[in-house]
Amino acid sequence: MRSGNAAAAAEDFERARRRGAVRRAAASLANRERALVPYEEVRTHLRAVESAERHLEDIPLDAIVGSVGRYNDFTREFLPRRAAGRDRWVGVKLAMTGLEGVPPIEAYRVGDAYFVRDGNHRVSVARELGAPTIQGYVTPVHVRVPYGPDDDPETLIRKAGQTSFLERTRLDEVRPDSDVAATEAGAYAKLLEHVSVHRYYMGIDEDREVAWDEAVVHWYDVVYLPVVQEIRASGILAAFPGRTETDLYLWLADHRAHLQDRLGWDLPSEQVVQGLAGSPLEAPSDRDAWLGRWAEEVGGRDAAAPEAASPEVADTERPPTRSRLADDLLVAFDLGDPGLTALRQTMVLAQKERARIYGLRVLRGGEGDDERAATDATFRTAVEGAGLDGQLAFEVGDPVGRIVERARWADMVVCNVAYPGEPGEPATLARNLRPLLRRSPRPLLATSGRVSPLQHPLLAYDGGPRAEAALAAVIYMALAWGADPVVVSVAERDGVAEEALDDARARMERFGVDATYVAANGAVPDALIATAEAHDRDVLVLGSYSNRRFLQDLFGGLLEALLRRTRTPLLIA
Repeated sequence: MRSGNAAAAAEDFERARRRGAVRRAAASLANRERALVPYEEVRTHLRAVESAERHLEDIPLDAIVGSVGRYNDFTREFLPRRAAGRDRWVGVKLAMTGLEGVPPIEAYRVGDAYFVRDGNHRVSVARELGAPTIQGYVTPVHVRVPYGPDDDPETLIRKAGQTSFLERTRLDEVRPDSDVAATEAGAYAKLLEHVSVHRYYMGIDEDREVAWDEAVVHWYDVVYLPVVQEIRASGILAAFPGRTETDLYLWLADHRAHLQDRLGWDLPSEQVVQGLAGSPLEAPSDRDAWLGRWAEEVGGRDAAAPEAASPEVADTERPPTRSRLADDLLVAFDLGDPGLTALRQTMVLAQKERARIYGLRVLRGGEGDDERAATDATFRTAVEGAGLDGQLAFEVGDPVGRIVERARWADMVVCNVAYPGEPGEPATLARNLRPLLRRSPRPLLATSGRVSPLQHPLLAYDGGPRAEAALAAVIYMALAWGADPVVVSVAERDGVAEEALDDARARMERFGVDATYVAANGAVPDALIATAEAHDRDVLVLGSYSNRRFLQDLFGGLLEALLRRTRTPLLIA
């Protein structure tokens, strides 16, 4: 009887060996062949440290990926590769299927992967029998990076680099929640270079020798982590499948240098992330969470007294990703009165938001070096004199095109679109208002004459999708700046405005914002201007129409009518 069982087991062995040969050939043709992983190779690459403990457990057979000494005798699926092992394999199968049984195997566990120390034939037979697990005495092996059954040789090499980086920086010890996993083998050499450069400039800034460990922590907290927080909050990693936060951090560092060369602006890495990600006013699903953070920051103040919100309250720690209405402002600037007015208005907004100012002077092409130098000196004197951070770049070409190209790297565009008061006066960007509205990816603050403190907004609200963005901006202004809003809804002909006002009131009260509500009738420009004058408003806030061309044209006509008749700035969300 035993001889019959042995013959059957021998046939099973040959069948398994042939199956393994076929699979190896197919995998080789497809360039996907995967062999068993040598344990010593993993231990060396990952600087593994074997534990003194050992315990019995049920080992998932699919998680066994390698062997201490028999990695050439079996395929990755533990199918036998050599005929010389037949007698041993047959004997093991007879024991496993008979009454005598076999002892547990011995294995190392590295991360979530297992390596057979003793018992390779038992694993092979168990898999051939279709068992899901096998008992084994397991010795845990400690590594600094995660390792799993699906990791291939290329991944192992990459994780070896990660291990070396962690040994050099001890980042996993000083910042246990850190995760610097990357998909490129050379990533960790770049990260070490980033730390070294950061340490060098820390020493210059602080005029002292900076210890390596101190530089590592400071680099992680001040440079790396803020960018990663922006990446997480923006959700842009979804656009890079198969990549990690560290991959994107390094890509952004390189991309930032490219942008600096192209734009003439030195953009922080977090701002590059924001430019790729979008604005809170463009993400309806995030507006409530964004406003909720600000409502929480000023929580405890009397909702009926918004003026109690002070700059000190607004200066609390920012949540990540566009925590403010505008962290970065793009202003179209020149030496004429309209450009200077736009710059002064931008500085008012920058002081409220602690924002950076990015000036853009679009040249016609015939200006000389003297005019460039005068423009740059005027810009720097104004911005630095106000204690603000600003940079100026020059372009040649179509003003609207140049503004739109750069708008994505800011949170808001500020420009003067004043209409000429007398024949022959320059119209600045007024004639280009509609294409600018149509093409700009960011909200627009259009100045038309006077510089406003932006403390008394008038919101034109009709309940539409873009009006929701304008409403979010006004709620923010009330929470962060202590502004006192007036909300107006205009019913043309026989329409009813109260429903829109009720909706605005409910949303504002949800965030503890008090406002005055006005139901008006008649032509929209007339009603808005009359309400603004009656309530002494210093900025009009409106939603835009960005999807349908005919609505854009109608809206552009409304704005043109307003700009022709008022010097009050318009914030178009």
